[in-house]
Amino acid sequence: MLDIHITEFYNDSARILLSLYRSFPRQISMYVEDISGLDTPDEYGMHSERHLACFNTFLWLKEEGLIRFSDIERQIGFDQCVLTLEGFRWLASFDHEGGPKFVDELELAVKQSDSILVEQLMKSVFQAQSNIKNAQ
Repeated sequence: MLDIHITEFYNDSARILLSLYRSFPRQISMYVEDISGLDTPDEYGMHSERHLACFNTFLWLKEEGLIRFSDIERQIGFDQCVLTLEGFRWLASFDHEGGPKFVDELELAVKQSDSILVEQLMKSVFQAQSNIKNAQ
């Protein structure tokens, strides 16, 4: 079985981090639809599963210490979003052999819609973040 929701999670994470890197160090408002696409709430006003998954990706990135924001706007957006120092360090870092910056590799993978490479790159960030938390 394909884990499409996991692929979407990695792609959403990458797009969120790239958006914040482009505006760093400014704090910006970010909207879930800008990352996940147009939402189509049901007749009761409940958001789609896709929208909620992307919304929760923002929350998870915050819990993991890669982003921060000041407020949530009714499950549609986040106010004063910015990368944390850790998030910025990862995106601005160079690979171990002096190659391109991580952010450049991630940007290219997202532009090319290369979900496999996006997943590999995001896994490396999450693994490194986990190692940092365990060392503390």
